[in-house]
Amino acid sequence: MKQLRMIHSTLKRRAFLRGVAFGVPVAVGLPVLEHFLGESGEAFADGTALPKRFGVFFWGNGRGMDATRWNPTAVGTTWDLSPQLVPLMAYKQYLTVVSGTKLKIANSPQGHHRGSVGILSGADFITQPAGNAPFRSTFGGPSIDQGIAAMAGMMTPFKSLELGISTTLDKVEGTTLQFISHNGPDSGNQQEYDPVKLFSRIFAAGAGPAPTQDPDLIKKAGEMKASVLDSVLADLTGLEARVGARDKARLEQHAQNIREIEKRLTTAGPTLSASCQSPTKPGPLATNPKGEPFEERTLALSQVLALALACDLTRVFSIQFSGSAANPVFHPLGITGGNHNITHTGTAGQAQIDMSTTWTMKQLGVFLGALMAATEGTSNVLNQSAILVTSDTSDGFTHSVDDYPILLAGSAGGFFKSPGVHVAATGDNSSKVLLSLVRSQGIQATSYGGGAGMVTDSMTSIEA
Repeated sequence: MKQLRMIHSTLKRRAFLRGVAFGVPVAVGLPVLEHFLGESGEAFADGTALPKRFGVFFWGNGRGMDATRWNPTAVGTTWDLSPQLVPLMAYKQYLTVVSGTKLKIANSPQGHHRGSVGILSGADFITQPAGNAPFRSTFGGPSIDQGIAAMAGMMTPFKSLELGISTTLDKVEGTTLQFISHNGPDSGNQQEYDPVKLFSRIFAAGAGPAPTQDPDLIKKAGEMKASVLDSVLADLTGLEARVGARDKARLEQHAQNIREIEKRLTTAGPTLSASCQSPTKPGPLATNPKGEPFEERTLALSQVLALALACDLTRVFSIQFSGSAANPVFHPLGITGGNHNITHTGTAGQAQIDMSTTWTMKQLGVFLGALMAATEGTSNVLNQSAILVTSDTSDGFTHSVDDYPILLAGSAGGFFKSPGVHVAATGDNSSKVLLSLVRSQGIQATSYGGGAGMVTDSMTSIEA
């Protein structure tokens, strides 16, 4: 017991493996070890609850004209996955569907603008001079991720992380369509698309080589493909000697996870080396001659983000898979037209929209799988998370905001019902779900949204 107390006094809850690679300090975060936990494995030894996470997964242009392709048939606990949600079968116990809600913000219907701002902030957008654009707007206030990050994000090294998959965006109609994460009006948070840059930013203590470092040494370091993990192996070896067998196995798996990410990134682009590569000059993923590397980028970013969440380096994130009113070409499906344009072909394009939405959920599953694999006590990072999965409209053809597509992943550590349910909340204000999400993070909010979108009641039917 004396030895255990001594170890707890020297090994902090959020610890880092530290080292120096070619003169640059490197820090690699640790996952939650049993060593940190109480006897139940459901909280830290001092009684503090395991960390909760919040995230947004967003795709553009809606789920299509046929709501039955998205909405499950049955409600309650006995629901089955709808056709578009079938790719998420492995994660069904962590999923909750809320159908039938409506955005009730009062601004005039302006296509994708109203939906993007309404579902991500519960409030109206701000109309701006259009200039040469058809229309222009910005968020009237912070998006939900930044509202939560203002509190939960203060407890981690990174307040929040914003990631993107498709770089094909509408950049002329204001920040509303360009970014999903906003601090406030005209203050969008730029998505990170490069997994190499993200990895360097998160796991390297420095921003790059010291200005006085020998250029020849930097070149040599690049040629040797110096590994972030190699620089902390001595610290890792020392730590393994201080913990139990199960934690030692977790540390070994943690090291293997980092190594696998490094292999993927060094294969996809230039040498990954926090010691000699500035994060401002990242290497791109391998070029796909058919178009954007959707699947490759999703996998690589998912692995890095899952590791950051498991190490408690951040608790808030957003993933913009595709942008509002954007025209990515989903070439892996054999589609040759832009997604937004296809929605405006009416019924003629619905088969492709249905296929695209289903495939997008498959990509979401890649990320959820990475979170589920990250164990944390008797739970896992997915279960400790609350992830809002949604779009900028219900149907891209009519720009409808009725029967809004809302999927939640994770129970936020038991705040939401688990296994998840399907709730048909016909006519309810979508902001009720947002208030539930805010409260799921331990924030004692009494209301959410603004104007006609404001609510004081949460969606209690999905809460435990």
